[in-house]
Amino acid sequence: MKRQLLRLVITILAILLLSPCGAYAARKPAVVSHDETYVSRTVRFRVAWQSENPVVMVKIFAGREQKEIKVDEYDNRRTRDGYSGEVNAVVELDPSFAEEALAYVIQLEDDARLKSDLVSGKIQVVKARKDEDDWGKDKLTSPSAQTTTGTTTGGTTVEILDRVIGVMDRFDQAPVLGDIIVKRVGTDGVTISTRASDDKSLSGVTFKIFDNTGNLVEEDSASPTGRSWEGTSKTFNLVNGNYKAVVQATDSTGNTSREKTQFFAITGSTLTAQPPMTTYTTPGDPYVSQPTVSEPAVVQTPEGQTPAIQDPNQQTPATQPPQ
Repeated sequence: MKRQLLRLVITILAILLLSPCGAYAARKPAVVSHDETYVSRTVRFRVAWQSENPVVMVKIFAGREQKEIKVDEYDNRRTRDGYSGEVNAVVELDPSFAEEALAYVIQLEDDARLKSDLVSGKIQVVKARKDEDDWGKDKLTSPSAQTTTGTTTGGTTVEILDRVIGVMDRFDQAPVLGDIIVKRVGTDGVTISTRASDDKSLSGVTFKIFDNTGNLVEEDSASPTGRSWEGTSKTFNLVNGNYKAVVQATDSTGNTSREKTQFFAITGSTLTAQPPMTTYTTPGDPYVSQPTVSEPAVVQTPEGQTPAIQDPNQQTPATQPPQ
């Protein structure tokens, strides 16, 4: 009797495990919306998703260019159906690109290595006016050009068309930050390196370091100009402890980028107390650099994870006094 009962239980379990209703099949991520904007030989993409698992990579193929965006943990928002989120990316076109339309393909990948269906499309490329090109000439009125429409004021009339308005003047996008890199300098210091870009002009990049209690212990800023910048902060001297680096860019119209963060730990520092915080502005030179040494190294922790407490000297980072 017991043997028959055991066989029955095993049979029921086998049916449940082998049947479609008993097997679990994770759903692959899906692109729920996307926007593309062409601005001065660059294409800005906004991609939004819904996924059963957190999305870790967004791949964009545009013409001959390929862009892979690693998705931060905080960009995946927990929902009733899994995770949702969105990222922004900038793809720079090859200078030799001369087509009137750009084909693109978007694909997602989650932490279970499931890939979404390919999303493809085309975006119209606004080409610059060439010499000897008479496009729009019939829309201008002046003593040297004939016209059949328009009115005259002061001898010159210009009929403003939507196509004549510069595309760059109609869009004002927030700056975009690249990955940040924390490097050890000497025995007590670290520097933070990154790159930033904007559709019009950058005006500032801020670097901040917080201790494991959330207090601001050091900060720095750079004053870049132009559309792109790459550089390094001043050297931050720190005591042993766990820290978070936060970087943000600002453009000339006041738009701010998303903050980029990186957790790291300091060991082997000779400092016994945190030096007073000083205000310093890094020059706008895009190639500011600091000498680095390989040891002792900075222990970096992926964003979203709490670094292990490493304090062999039993020293706690000093709390920054109120300013």
